[in-house]
Amino acid sequence: MADDADAVTVVREVDDVETLKALSDPLRLAILRTMMNDVRAGHRVKDIARLLDQPPTRLYRHIKVLEAAGLIKVAQTRMVSGIQESQYQVAQFALRLSRDLLAAPGNAGDLADAFAATLNDFRDRLVRDIISGRFQPEAEAGAKPDPLGPMVVALDRRLTPERATEFRSRLAALMEEFNRPDDEEKAVVPVEFLMMFWAPKDPAE
Repeated sequence: MADDADAVTVVREVDDVETLKALSDPLRLAILRTMMNDVRAGHRVKDIARLLDQPPTRLYRHIKVLEAAGLIKVAQTRMVSGIQESQYQVAQFALRLSRDLLAAPGNAGDLADAFAATLNDFRDRLVRDIISGRFQPEAEAGAKPDPLGPMVVALDRRLTPERATEFRSRLAALMEEFNRPDDEEKAVVPVEFLMMFWAPKDPAE
């Protein structure tokens, strides 16, 4: 039995707390990220487990949570030695949190958990690549720069309301452009990128 494996949403807007909670676990984020490396493929649990160096039995519960939240779906099932085996597919190319979800004061704890899981997952991958030597800094002065060399940027400053609005708008447009899937045969460069923007406000306002 097979579903339409090409029916993948480009960007899903997360607007409910249950989906947010599903994203609040580093292992579930790792499963989702692994599957999003090939969004149109069907992924078996044992293959995902091998890529994550985890026992398959540890993944089944997390797979069910992701499926219940609609973040992944069954792409195909087949019988293997009398047991039904499922292949899963992601349901979107990218995720975006809705403004209403972010603004609701009652969601603060769940948002904090989701952001902490995201940052921890990103940190673990960054540390892994640094230790393994895959995180290569720019070439020395005078040498030809690597066009894919890492960029590490931190911004903590004050802008005018107009400039802050422009900055956020341009970041959103950039993400919209590059969230579109590339030609799968030519998409061979793994890119790690985490973007967060916020303009702190007084809770009393």
